[in-house]
Amino acid sequence: MKSIWLAVVTIGVGGCASVGEEFRARQDAELARFEQFAGEPVERVRTLTGVDRWQSLSPSHLVIWTTVNRAFLLTLRAPCHGLEFQTAIRITESNNIISRRFDRVQFEEQSCYIEQIRPVDYKAVKVARREEKVGAPQ
Repeated sequence: MKSIWLAVVTIGVGGCASVGEEFRARQDAELARFEQFAGEPVERVRTLTGVDRWQSLSPSHLVIWTTVNRAFLLTLRAPCHGLEFQTAIRITESNNIISRRFDRVQFEEQSCYIEQIRPVDYKAVKVARREEKVGAPQ
């Protein structure tokens, strides 16, 4: 009976590893796509109405949108463990301005400083996604 249980556990763990690898590969591809269309670093971002939405790309990278097509790639000073699994975060700001070096991404008990902010040509990202889907085998 113990050998059957061990086989089931081994298969289950192997399946989880495969799912984790696929998730990581998707995040790596998304990060590469956003980096491809990211501009030169800026010191700060003015947000008239705050952050509209966000997407984690890795424990140390995320994209924020301040409007529908205005996106910024944020690089954190150090990995923010568990960022890719969060449903809600807080980004500190002063007078609707997010500044690198001073502001942070916060969730649970973590506070991760922003090292770099790069504007992203999000319209180009969307075009690249569409072209990738058209060229992908069905």
